[in-house]
Amino acid sequence: MKINVKIILKLREEKAWSQEELANASGLNLRTIQRIEKRGTASLHSKKVLASAFDLDIQDLNYKEKLMAPCPECKSEEVYQYKDYIDTTTIGGELLPKLASGMFSSAKIRPVVCGNCGFLRYFVSNDALDKLKVSKHWLRV
Repeated sequence: MKINVKIILKLREEKAWSQEELANASGLNLRTIQRIEKRGTASLHSKKVLASAFDLDIQDLNYKEKLMAPCPECKSEEVYQYKDYIDTTTIGGELLPKLASGMFSSAKIRPVVCGNCGFLRYFVSNDALDKLKVSKHWLRV
């Protein structure tokens, strides 16, 4: 599950803990702490023990995705995002070719729209982003 790494890093810094000290305080393995901080994902057990180590409610470590607020075009706070990621398969092909997670699937995107001016953005899922960075089909500009 996704976890708010910024909170973990901030609290670890406030306590002046190294990753190893956080591992000791939480009872988790050092490699687990490193993976959580790098990938932003943790098991429910890891999330629970991290919350306990920092004396937080487990919900405080929830990842809150706020993709576009305020609107970059008109600065409105009236921004709406679709509730989930959607498939990018379109008539005539894929919107994001070669970024799918499986052989018969498409990359996932989440549309976000400004309710004031109609500005539209698409945000790509983390799985697609991971593939993008190592893909020979996409060139960095």
